[in-house]
Amino acid sequence: MKNEKKILIVEDEASLRIVLGRAVERKGFVVRTAATIREAEASFKKEQFFAAFMDVRLPDGNGLELLSWARSHNITCPCVVMTADATMDNAVKAVKRGALEYVVKPLDLDEIEQILQRIEQRHAMAHVHTAADETAPFAEGGKYEIIGRSPAMQKLFKKIGRAAASSFTALITGESGCGKELVARNLHDFSDRAGKPFVTVNCSAIPRDLLESELFGHLKGAFTGADRDQTGLLEEANGGTLFMDEIGEIIPKTQVKLLRVLEEGKITPVGGRRSVPIDVRFVAATNRNLEDMVASGLFREDLFHRLNVIPIHIPPLRNRAGDAPLLARYFVKRHGGGRKISDEACANLENRPWPGNVRQLQNSVKRALVMTSDETLLPEHFSKAEKDAPEETEEWVARMMEGEKGKIHELVVGQVEKTLLRLALEKCGGNKIQAAKLLGINRNTLTKKVREYSL
Repeated sequence: MKNEKKILIVEDEASLRIVLGRAVERKGFVVRTAATIREAEASFKKEQFFAAFMDVRLPDGNGLELLSWARSHNITCPCVVMTADATMDNAVKAVKRGALEYVVKPLDLDEIEQILQRIEQRHAMAHVHTAADETAPFAEGGKYEIIGRSPAMQKLFKKIGRAAASSFTALITGESGCGKELVARNLHDFSDRAGKPFVTVNCSAIPRDLLESELFGHLKGAFTGADRDQTGLLEEANGGTLFMDEIGEIIPKTQVKLLRVLEEGKITPVGGRRSVPIDVRFVAATNRNLEDMVASGLFREDLFHRLNVIPIHIPPLRNRAGDAPLLARYFVKRHGGGRKISDEACANLENRPWPGNVRQLQNSVKRALVMTSDETLLPEHFSKAEKDAPEETEEWVARMMEGEKGKIHELVVGQVEKTLLRLALEKCGGNKIQAAKLLGINRNTLTKKVREYSL
């Protein structure tokens, strides 16, 4: 077997080395193993590898340090980082340091096989273009942690890592409450602009006729009430990042001026004639469909394409399997002063649609903490949070109306009915007869629905 078909597995757990090694060998590769960073460094110095799989937690250090060491020693083989700690920090740092992929334990051997196929495709190219070629030195960061273990969030973490390496504009999309500003802050914190300003402007919170002055600044006398010169947010963000939330709210006149800044890298204050050069990374966000706005003539197509160089979509909480309990535990730990949340309560929260996404979940946890002095939060402590659902129902139903035609009534009624039945059963301690009386329906109907919704 040729040298270029050798794969190094850096893993201190012997059983995992064996399982992964066999899976790799079945694909026709020669396997070399190392249990420590020191052993791995020696292997890298001794042989050339087709690829490397490396654990994050190793007896003598962090696998991410090994990844940095490999890149600094011009070892360009594709590297795959493995970890049981599926945090955003690990994922972003792995991608930023040049990892081809980041996989979460327990390993999915089908996923490993797909990665090996990708590696072979890369080697089959005329030149090997590794992930290291796409990355640049970066500042350690990430104090605004994003929580999630779901596959959807792992994909998001990787995208943040890759996007943070550049200064290209990014457009973050997603429903209200899903954490668009958190993503923007991490794009900044993991970039080489981390020590520079991060300036936020909510375009919907500033009167439209004043937004231009807020962004570009103005000179004294430029308009009625302009009694002094004012520096704009764009200039304040010079060298760093400007995060424009609710970008879809800006008027056409401001859209034109913003487009010119993106094209020329210069700003002209309101009332001024002299342009000032700036170096700003633009990150925009919206919960609106800008492409529909472009089609309707409400948003400039050229500006949309300028902003959408790196599109980043945040999945809604209902599409993040397993993340609601994880987030609930995180919020209880953060706000609960040492209190806990039961497994039953976490399972209960997982089954809710959360139209307000992570923001709504966090508020529900806060309310539950306030409404009880018990040391452990139980399902009944969250029941009162349902009273706040009407505030978000209209927005949620409007989103559901965008679903598949012919099934919208079924989807909406199904979500509401399932929640209604679950809460009635909780209130009645699981007694179906009492729950049926409470709801005013036949007990056989309730029993049928319970089976239908797996309650």
